[in-house]
Amino acid sequence: MKLATSTQIRAMDKETIDAFGVPMLILMENAALGVVEQIARRWSPLDGKRIAVVCGKGNNGGDGLAVARHLLARYDAKVTIWLTENPQHGGAGAFDINLQIARRFGIDVHPIEGSDSFESNLAGSDLIVDAVLGIGIEGDPRPIAARAIDAMNAAPRSVVSIDVPSGLNADTGAVGTPTVKADLTVTFAYSKPGLHLYPGVDYRGEIALADIGYPPSVRDGSGIDILLTDSQDVRPWLPSRGQNRDANKGRFGACLLIAGSMGFAGAASLCALGAVRSGAGLVTLCVPKSLIDIVMTRAPETAMTRAFAQTAGGSFSAEAIDALLAAGEKADAIGLGSGISIDAGTRELVVRFLKDCSSPVVIDADALNALALLSDRGSSLMRARQAPAIMTPHPGEMGRLLGCDASEVQNDRIGAVRAAVDQYRCVVLLKGARTLIAASDGKLAINETGNAGMASGGSGDLLTGVATTLMAQLRDPWRAAVAAAYIHGLAGDLATQDIGKAGLLATDVAGYLPAAIRQCGV
Repeated sequence: MKLATSTQIRAMDKETIDAFGVPMLILMENAALGVVEQIARRWSPLDGKRIAVVCGKGNNGGDGLAVARHLLARYDAKVTIWLTENPQHGGAGAFDINLQIARRFGIDVHPIEGSDSFESNLAGSDLIVDAVLGIGIEGDPRPIAARAIDAMNAAPRSVVSIDVPSGLNADTGAVGTPTVKADLTVTFAYSKPGLHLYPGVDYRGEIALADIGYPPSVRDGSGIDILLTDSQDVRPWLPSRGQNRDANKGRFGACLLIAGSMGFAGAASLCALGAVRSGAGLVTLCVPKSLIDIVMTRAPETAMTRAFAQTAGGSFSAEAIDALLAAGEKADAIGLGSGISIDAGTRELVVRFLKDCSSPVVIDADALNALALLSDRGSSLMRARQAPAIMTPHPGEMGRLLGCDASEVQNDRIGAVRAAVDQYRCVVLLKGARTLIAASDGKLAINETGNAGMASGGSGDLLTGVATTLMAQLRDPWRAAVAAAYIHGLAGDLATQDIGKAGLLATDVAGYLPAAIRQCGV
């Protein structure tokens, strides 16, 4: 499913009005009918029900005024309109016209400011419609709007928000103080990114989509490049084993994984487990030589293990570079970084390997930290690479790559992942609740699979293995990263259904990777 930003929606409004002559009043009417349809579907019968419609002064408020009229005219609901501002009578704008019509229909219209009955009226209603602030909001609502939002949140009744909950940033999911906590959000034309990102997810309630009548050329030609991933997106990308009896391991990707250091043998094992369980044909796990015996007892039986030169601390030594490069020449994709440490010799190896390796690579964990410690945080090195790459930072690693705090990353995850793509010119997968994947051509995907049970050590190592397998199979870093995030998260969701979230292990999730792929229809 595609998602539209506030800028794109405003552009669609403008083109529809300017190029096709559709008045804003008609767009509001279509929007209102869509909202009323969703309300009737969930709360019928509506006749006699007391419904409070709380309106701001903009287009969102105009939608609310039209909603109020249709609730009265179509369902004989007892509607009261509350306004954050009381405009002058007789205006010619779409909001003013809808306000005049509502008054002529005999709907009670009251300003919030100066009223001592607003909160009690909302508390005594059967349903509340939030039409205070639309997709243009940034920052905290102004005092009267804030009073309206607080009253809606305090009322013991369901709240339906029009387009987005008032106070929520439609693009980032950031929430103002306060923000409406809706039970249902009816959003127009396309859903909005902020409804699918935290903390916005916790404020939206159920989402319903309503068509407001954009011409097809406007709706489909608007340059929308944000994807909400689902199984229909992933299914055609994945290699099918079907009934093909001629299949062999060479057809499903050869993965080389460079992982582990003293004390982090588990990271290497989990990375290999992720690659094997997501369907790699061949997996070779490369570890420092002191780990070989440990890893051979813990890694999947089908993975080959190889030992390489190490530092005194038990991590990869720069002396291993030639042997690792030679091994990499035989791989369809390479996973680099899980648990390798940031020992000086290991950092040197990472830099030299990324500079000279001509195979596709998935870069994770300490390999990202090694880049972040370079003078330009690895930007020139990554830009110079010719082969495809996927970087998979968590917010802390992303902060180090961008030279900012993890909190800044979390405050604008879309902005952060796009900034990383601009800096490194490769596909970037930002881990966390609602994993984001961005590419240098502007595409961005939001992944909704996964759950809090996966917030434990080793989950990222498992994902690196999955992403490396899919890079080897698909030879497309964008598709590999999007599919890896979806399948990894779906496996976590399937695991929690049987096991629960508390105490869920990355090894538990790995066991459900084949089922997740099967659920995608492959």
